[in-house]
Amino acid sequence: MLGKTLKKLRNDNSLTQQKLADILGIPRGTYAHYEIGKREPDNATLLLLANFFKVTVDYLLNNNPPETQLPKQNYEFHNDILKVLEQPEVFCDGTPLTENDKAKIKASLDIIFWDSKKKNKQEKS
Repeated sequence: MLGKTLKKLRNDNSLTQQKLADILGIPRGTYAHYEIGKREPDNATLLLLANFFKVTVDYLLNNNPPETQLPKQNYEFHNDILKVLEQPEVFCDGTPLTENDKAKIKASLDIIFWDSKKKNKQEKS
């Protein structure tokens, strides 16, 4: 069921397996195995997929009705966080974030807010 749901969501968003794998930071073959049921994503990847497609993990696993889908994220909030991460020193619990930490946060935000970014670009065109 997970594989069919992932394939439908990917196709509904006009994405290739390669593009989605790139967005998630995993090899295309790994993602392809999710769709055909040869592999199951770990919990972290399931959460990334759910956030990316704006659905619940339960929806991914059980294909529950669309009313379980999450609301679209606010694109402006994404931009505000990115501005904070551009500061020379950003702290988390009193410890400065490394550039690697900031890059990981930015990559995660890109996944979470991908749909909003796409919509914003289309509106500007």
